[in-house]
Amino acid sequence: MKKIFILAIIVRLIFLYLFRNISNYDLRSYVQVGELTLKGINIYPSVANLHHPYLPFFLYIEAMAVWLGQSKIIIIIIIKIINIIFDSGILYLVYLLSKKNLKTAFLYAINPVTILVTTLHGQFDVIPLFFILLTIYLLNRKNELGGILSFSFAILTKTWPILFFIPIMRRIMNKKLLILIIIFPVIFSLIYVWLFKSSLFNIGKTLIYYQGLWGIWGWTSLLGKQRILFQKLTTLIFLISFFRYSWFNTEKNLIKNILKLLFFFFVFTTNFSIQYFVWIIPFLIIEKPRKYIFLILMIFVYLISFYYFLLFCQTCKLTPNWLVISQNIIGFVLWLSFVKIGYLLKKKY
Repeated sequence: MKKIFILAIIVRLIFLYLFRNISNYDLRSYVQVGELTLKGINIYPSVANLHHPYLPFFLYIEAMAVWLGQSKIIIIIIIKIINIIFDSGILYLVYLLSKKNLKTAFLYAINPVTILVTTLHGQFDVIPLFFILLTIYLLNRKNELGGILSFSFAILTKTWPILFFIPIMRRIMNKKLLILIIIFPVIFSLIYVWLFKSSLFNIGKTLIYYQGLWGIWGWTSLLGKQRILFQKLTTLIFLISFFRYSWFNTEKNLIKNILKLLFFFFVFTTNFSIQYFVWIIPFLIIEKPRKYIFLILMIFVYLISFYYFLLFCQTCKLTPNWLVISQNIIGFVLWLSFVKIGYLLKKKY
């Protein structure tokens, strides 16, 4: 395992070096939010609406990176290194959750999806993902308090882990502990309110109004120009359907349960961002449903189509028609793959 761990670190550092000059909206937002936080300026809700639609945690990492860094490139590298540290933690948890299967750990170590999203795009979804996997590991070891606290921290870093509340709740025998799920979001929010003269209302409003891109993935991409009219309604319907499915998904194995929920998410979601693919990778690699390697490769190709500008044409202002067509075709094939493999997964369990 030590060799695999070293390999994973080396590969990620190589790509970090190759992508050191890459810039995008999210990376620029990290620097902006870090600078404002370091100056003691409250970012909720005006700046946070566009640049930090999360609870007040990662902004402290951004501020620390600004304080340590001498330039924007160094600031971004520091943030990406922190992401790599948590991604390395995921690698070790994948190893443990797969019953110390070295082949499984190796697959995660070299998977291109997480590497691209973490070292190129710079998204920090690996942080909440680490705490979700840690939650599962602790609950498997009957450590309910540790599992609840880990899940609470996952929600603090990004709010999407709340999607997995129902299966995690069912694994908690002492239901009184469930109240602790809110402990870290509440504590960090109150500290921010006190330090930056903000309000809980402004922080909450930022979270509620945030959503991913609509109409670029799955069935919503077929609604054309009328899609905005259905955006709020379809989002509400999806969330109700998701939690209903989660309630009736009685799979006791948490890895299998959450994997099924993730397939439901990718097949029916109405809001989407490409970094979401990071969520499913460790669950695919641990559980190994049919054709999971093909699915990971298709996700990789889809990511490359979106990262084309970052990799090959940062100065381009218009998206070439061939690229738009390619993205749509690859995205549709990938979505159909989620539908088919998700159906096979449902039959299997």
